[in-house]
Amino acid sequence: MVTSTPRYSVFLSYNRGDGKAAQRIQRWLETYRLPRRLRGGGAAFVDDGRRLRPVFRDIDEMRVAPDIDSAVIEAIGASAYLVVLCSPAAAKSEWVGREIEMFRARHGDDHILPLLLEGTPETSFPPALLHRADGRPLVPLAADIPGEGQRLALLKLVAVMAGVAMGVLVQRDAQRRMQQIIGLAALAIAVMAVVLVLVVQATNARLAEERQRVRAGTLSNYMLDDLRGQLKRAGRLDLLTAVNDGVAKSWRGQDLTGLSDADLQQRAKLLLAIAEDDESRGDLVAARVQTEEAMRTTAQLLAKAPADPARIFAHAQSQYFTGMVSWHGGERGKAAKAFAAYRDLASRLIAIDRSKPDWWLEVGYAENNLGTLTLRTRLDTTAAQGHFLAALKAFAAADALRPDHHDTLMSLADTEAWLADTQRLAGAPGQALAARARQKLILDRLTVLDPQDRQVTADRVAHELALARIAIEAGRPEAALPRLSEGKDKAATLAANDPQNIRRRAQVRMFSLMQLKALLMRPPVRRPDAATLAALNGDCAKDRATLKSDELADFCQILAARRTGTPPPPLAASGDRLTDRWGLDLATERNWATKAEEKAG
Repeated sequence: MVTSTPRYSVFLSYNRGDGKAAQRIQRWLETYRLPRRLRGGGAAFVDDGRRLRPVFRDIDEMRVAPDIDSAVIEAIGASAYLVVLCSPAAAKSEWVGREIEMFRARHGDDHILPLLLEGTPETSFPPALLHRADGRPLVPLAADIPGEGQRLALLKLVAVMAGVAMGVLVQRDAQRRMQQIIGLAALAIAVMAVVLVLVVQATNARLAEERQRVRAGTLSNYMLDDLRGQLKRAGRLDLLTAVNDGVAKSWRGQDLTGLSDADLQQRAKLLLAIAEDDESRGDLVAARVQTEEAMRTTAQLLAKAPADPARIFAHAQSQYFTGMVSWHGGERGKAAKAFAAYRDLASRLIAIDRSKPDWWLEVGYAENNLGTLTLRTRLDTTAAQGHFLAALKAFAAADALRPDHHDTLMSLADTEAWLADTQRLAGAPGQALAARARQKLILDRLTVLDPQDRQVTADRVAHELALARIAIEAGRPEAALPRLSEGKDKAATLAANDPQNIRRRAQVRMFSLMQLKALLMRPPVRRPDAATLAALNGDCAKDRATLKSDELADFCQILAARRTGTPPPPLAASGDRLTDRWGLDLATERNWATKAEEKAG
C-alpha cells in the first residue's frame, strides 16, 4: 500500500522516445493547482491540499544514482501513483513493463493510471497493463490525449488522485480559466483602446484602414487560435456563441476593399469556422449568414487573382459549406447550385496542375456531394450514377498519383458504396453486387495498411448489411438471412467494445430490423413464432429516445404494422426522399406495409 507521506505524487513510466511528452506532462502536473474551493484528499497532495507532490521522471532524478534498478525501486516505493505514458513505443518497451510490475508488487492495481499519448489502447497499452496482480484480465480506462485533448486527459488523472468527482473538477477548472480569459479580454480591450487613441491622430483614411486591419487581422487571429479553442475546451459554448455572433455582426456588410489579402483569408477562415459551430448546434439561419459572408470574402480574394490556386481552393470551400448548410436547411436547389460551383472550381485546379492528388480529391468530393444530393432528394438514379462514376474517376486519379493514401482509399470505398446503393434502388442487383465487391477489395487494402483501423472495421460490418439489403430487395430473403445473422454478431461485438457510441448500437438494431423484414417476406406459415418476431421488432419508442434516430424508429413502426396487420402510423422523419444514415425510402416501406395490411384485411 502507498505510505501516508510519499515523497512523489507520481512516478512517470515512459519510453525514451516519448521523453518530450513526459517532460511536458511533468511540468503541467507539478505546476497545476486545484481551484480554491477544492482540496485534494489523497496522499499525492501536499498539506495545503491544492498542489501535487513532485513528479518522479527518471531521466532527471536518477543521474547521480549508482544503481539504476535500486533507484527505480526506491522511487516506486516513494510514489503515490504510477502514470504510464502509453504509445506504440511504450507497448514494446521491456523497461516500462518492468516498472508496472514493480509498482503493482508494492501498491497493487488501483494506483496505476494509463495516459494514452498516441495510437489506440490495442496498439499502445503495454502488456503488463492488461492483467491484475493475480493474473486476472484487466481492461483499464485510460485518460486519452488524442481523443480528449491534453488538459481534459490530465484533469482526469488529477481528479482520481485528489479523490474528487471529474465533473466537479472540470466545472471548477473551467470557471477559473474563464475568469482568466475575461481578465485577458479586459486587458486586450484596454490595449486596443490605447491603440485606437493613437490611431485617431492619423488621417481619416488611415484610421479606417487601421480599424479594418485590427478587426479583421488581430481579432480574427485571436479568435481562431486562442479564444475559440479555450471556450470549447472549457465547455462554454454559450459564450462561444455570443462571441461568434458579435464578430459576425461587426463584419456583416463590411467594406472589403481596404483589407489586405492576408486579412481577407483569415476573415473567410473564421467565418466558415463560425458557420460550422452554428450548424453543429442546429442554428442553420446563423450558419447561412456566415457562409454568405465567407462567400463574399473569398470571391473578393479570387477577383484579385483569378488564376491563384490557393484562392480558387478557398472559394471552393465557401461553395462547399454553402451547399451543405443550404441542403440541411431544406434549400435543395441552392445546395445543388453551390455543389456544382464547387465542382467547377475544383476542375479549374486540375486544369492548372493535374499532378496534385489533393486537387483530384476535391473534384471527387464535389461529384460525390452532387450524387448524394441527387439520390437522396430526387431519387434520380440515372443522374446520381453519373456523378458517382465521375467521383470514382477522380479518386482513382488521386490514388494513382499517391498510392495507398488513407483518405483517398476511404473516399473510393465510400463512393463505391453509394454507387451500389444507387444501382440497388434502380433495380440492378447484379451491378450493385459488383460495386460492393470493388468496395470490399478497397476495404481489404485499408485493413492491410492498418489492421486496427476501427472505421474500416465498422465499414466492413456495414458492407455485410448492404449485401443483405441487395438480396432482400431482389426478392431473395433466404439469401439475406445468414448474412444478417453473421453481420449482426460482428456489429454487436463493435458495440460492446464501444458502449458509449450510439451509432454502433443503432447498427445492431438495423440488423435486427432487416432480419425481421426478411422473415416477414416469407409466407406466414414459414415465419418464426410471434414472440421471436416481436423480439426482433423491439421497442420502437426506445429506439427514438435512446438511439436519437427518427428514421430507425419509423422503420421499426412500419415493420410492427406489417407484423401485426395494423395500419402504419405517420412518419416522424422528414426531409429528403431517402433518410440520412441508412438511405431508407420510408414512403415506399410504408406503402409495402399498407398493402400487406389491406391484403390481410
